[in-house]
Amino acid sequence: GEDQIFTVWSHTMGSGGFTVMGFTKIATDYDKGRRGEDVWFWAGEAERFGDLGCGSRVLDLGCGTGLYTVGIAVRTSASMCGLDPAVGMLAQARLKSSGVHWFNAVGESLPLRPGVFNCVFSSQVWHHITDKYGTARDVVGCARAQLREKVIFTYFPEILRNQLRVYPSDEDFERYFRNAGFSSIDHHTFELERYQSPSKFIEVAQNKLWSMFRRISREGLERGVEELKRFERENPGEMIRNDETRARM
Repeated sequence: GEDQIFTVWSHTMGSGGFTVMGFTKIATDYDKGRRGEDVWFWAGEAERFGDLGCGSRVLDLGCGTGLYTVGIAVRTSASMCGLDPAVGMLAQARLKSSGVHWFNAVGESLPLRPGVFNCVFSSQVWHHITDKYGTARDVVGCARAQLREKVIFTYFPEILRNQLRVYPSDEDFERYFRNAGFSSIDHHTFELERYQSPSKFIEVAQNKLWSMFRRISREGLERGVEELKRFERENPGEMIRNDETRARM
């Protein structure tokens, strides 16, 4: 199939301005905040839209601890490369697989020649990229992308404004990729029902395992945690519905 870019993002997982050192600091605990991720589903979407299989070459741009990198490799048998600017995150990724080519770099300056990959996959990364136009140009040989959006601001409403500020809109992505030379950009939307326990949300919030929590005030954080604890006391054993609305480009 034709080369393409397949990108995934979330309105709640990450905040612009979160530093490489910040990610290195939480690297060993990072996956605790990703326990609810549907890796197999997104690996399947990459497989479907990228027409991936044995012999395909895929770059995971901003791979973090390699959660999706390894998932795509297992599902598709593609040859995987994982790129991330945070050395600590890559150290955790290397523990997951020695069969992936892991390397330290930034999206704004990819140390790659054109046409190497059949697909570029990127999960929850674009809001951290400084030069979005330059990064789009670096993957100009690709043709499609996928994005994901998730909304869970009921207990932590303070972070909503920042998340809406730092995440690129559909129109922003249109500009990035049109400017980079992409000739076809398609948008699709669908929803997945999902549930998580209050204790898992509390762990993520208190340990700031999602970068969005780096900007929340102490009062806002404590208020949200207390609300979650109250829900847990009043509804023992009940899960919190945390649906995901996902949009593909």
